[in-house]
Amino acid sequence: MKKISNFRFNSIAFGAILLIAAFNACQFASLAQPMPREDPGKPLTQSGGPRFVQPREDIDMQFKPPVTPRSTRGGCALDSNPNPIYLIPLVPPNNFARTVSDYPTFFFNWPPIRAKLAEFSLLDPNDKEIYKQTLEISNLSGTVEVSIPANKNVPPLEVGKNYRWSLTVICDNPQDRSGDLFQMGTVRRVELSPDIRSQLEKADPRQKSFIYAENGIWQDAISTLAAARRAQPDDPTLKADWESLLDSVKLSKIAKDPIVQTEVSEPQP
Repeated sequence: MKKISNFRFNSIAFGAILLIAAFNACQFASLAQPMPREDPGKPLTQSGGPRFVQPREDIDMQFKPPVTPRSTRGGCALDSNPNPIYLIPLVPPNNFARTVSDYPTFFFNWPPIRAKLAEFSLLDPNDKEIYKQTLEISNLSGTVEVSIPANKNVPPLEVGKNYRWSLTVICDNPQDRSGDLFQMGTVRRVELSPDIRSQLEKADPRQKSFIYAENGIWQDAISTLAAARRAQPDDPTLKADWESLLDSVKLSKIAKDPIVQTEVSEPQP
């Protein structure tokens, strides 16, 4: 009887140790990984407009750690703005997005700042720089659009491969880069299924943004909707759609900011 009691005690103790170990492992995992959405298939707050649904595999996979937005006062801050300044990419929370375009368009947001120049760079899967451009951003604020030019000097994105982009806002001067704003992320070009392609062929620009968003193709959802808004800037439905789309990736705070385009400062080599 004593041996049986000892066996039961040892079994209970061993089970408790396993439970504690499992609990600690879960705690460690939650600290080491970005917090996923509770249910990526459901809307967050708004309804009626396009809602982005990030594919589960994109949420779980981390090719490059997402960059924590860097704030600065430095040379970028206006005297009238006492708050930190952030450079915000318009992408899903983990800075990873899909596109079906061989030359996609990217969007970034910042408040009024003193900076005159920004640098955009795109690296291929081997971390080779395939595109770099200096942008004139004097007096620009809000949501800024950066397009990759479709020309023979820039190779198109290949299907199934990941490309890393970065944007640096030069806050002080080209010789002192300590106060720069910086963000980076990953974009992957994917191929449309025959079913989605058929839906897009029958859709107008507004409907296309819904189709792209619902199928996890972020870059084309936002660029299609931005183009529709440029064509009809006073359309309240498109404005509401834009706010809904940004809200679905937790960017509702900047959804009402204007969309502006940059000017190329230096020619593409």
